[in-house]
Amino acid sequence: MFHKNIQNQSLTSDWKTKYYPWIICFSGLLTLIVVNGLTTTALSVFDKIFLEEFQWSREELKVRESITNGVTLLFIFISGVIIDKIRVKKMLLFGTLTLAITLASYSFIHNKFEAYIAHFFLGISMITAGSVSCIILVSSWFNEKRGLAIGIVLVGTSLGSAIFSPLNTHLLQDFGWRNTFQILAIFPLLAFLFIYFFVKNSPAEIGIFALGFKKNIEKNVNSDLLKQGMSYKSATKTHLFWLICTCGFFTFYSLVGTISNVFLHISGLGFSENKASYYLTLYFLIAGSGKLIISLFSDYINPYIVFSSCCLLMILGSLGFASLDKSFIFLSISLLAISWGGIYSLYNLIIIKSFRLKEAGKINGTISMFEGGGSFLGPFLTAKLFNFEGSYQIPFYINAALMGLVFIISIKFKSYVSKIEANESALDLSKTAE
Repeated sequence: MFHKNIQNQSLTSDWKTKYYPWIICFSGLLTLIVVNGLTTTALSVFDKIFLEEFQWSREELKVRESITNGVTLLFIFISGVIIDKIRVKKMLLFGTLTLAITLASYSFIHNKFEAYIAHFFLGISMITAGSVSCIILVSSWFNEKRGLAIGIVLVGTSLGSAIFSPLNTHLLQDFGWRNTFQILAIFPLLAFLFIYFFVKNSPAEIGIFALGFKKNIEKNVNSDLLKQGMSYKSATKTHLFWLICTCGFFTFYSLVGTISNVFLHISGLGFSENKASYYLTLYFLIAGSGKLIISLFSDYINPYIVFSSCCLLMILGSLGFASLDKSFIFLSISLLAISWGGIYSLYNLIIIKSFRLKEAGKINGTISMFEGGGSFLGPFLTAKLFNFEGSYQIPFYINAALMGLVFIISIKFKSYVSKIEANESALDLSKTAE
């Protein structure tokens, strides 16, 4: 009987080690589908009815997205510190519950200031239960196949908008916008319950190892990747660090500024609201596929060449929108989606490849602040330029020009990385000689 119990415990442990990490991966995917789907672009399907009912200007309307992104900008650097203090599960629970309460409260707004307060709390939800928390959670469960796991989770950032854009449109037509927000509050509440019962902070909480950990021990892999790479102070002294920060700002300004206004742009060209939401769905489905494919093959492709190529595709997509030609909408939305799927995945890969993991939290946090700054200004300034010009042509041309600058800068990434690697090699040789 004793040996039988030991055997059963061993089988249970093996099952958990093999499959529970994928349950955690699914948890991250589910969380991002709900959180990103209900805090970002999918809410733009309500834009037209808000403009008509409240008589807001487009500039006033788009301040909402800037507030959400501004909260992200303010908190992104310290999010890692908070996670270390209270663990990821508590962050996810807080974020999903806050989102449920905020969406339910959104149904009672009567002016733009109440909407702005709601979007402040949407930003809180995004920073506590968004991609940073989910990536850290999943990374702790995967010692191998981590790239695939993170790629699957990041699909949720696109899949959420792809799911909720058409769903919001149908709910809006059937129930009105106030009742729709109350219905939407159910989804983060369900995510909260799933996280509460199934998510664990780490494999140690259920007495197992991360996926692939034992395998690595057997291979005597004793190098600690977390101790390799540049310090934060050293990284900030390199040209590459500030070039990536600059590219992050311009890329997120251009992309978020364009996609947050694209529903109104497509509707303004004469398409129905259903057709406009269809194009949003198409965008997020293609972008999600791009994230997964790039993550799967990130070890086998040159990330610098692919990054620059994606910048070119985004330029072409932005120019297609700026042409104001209805026949270019499908091609433009596809190019924008493919390019963003690649760029979003490759930014993290390039940062890690360039500076590695020694102080990746501070390095990624600082770069993310620049990206958040672009996300904060993009929707608002793109809409403001529309008010000046009477169309999206000029703001979309500006967004294309900014991506042209990112493309030019990105060509230099590889040469700067080579210099860093050469300096590190020379330093290693000098230490060996001593």
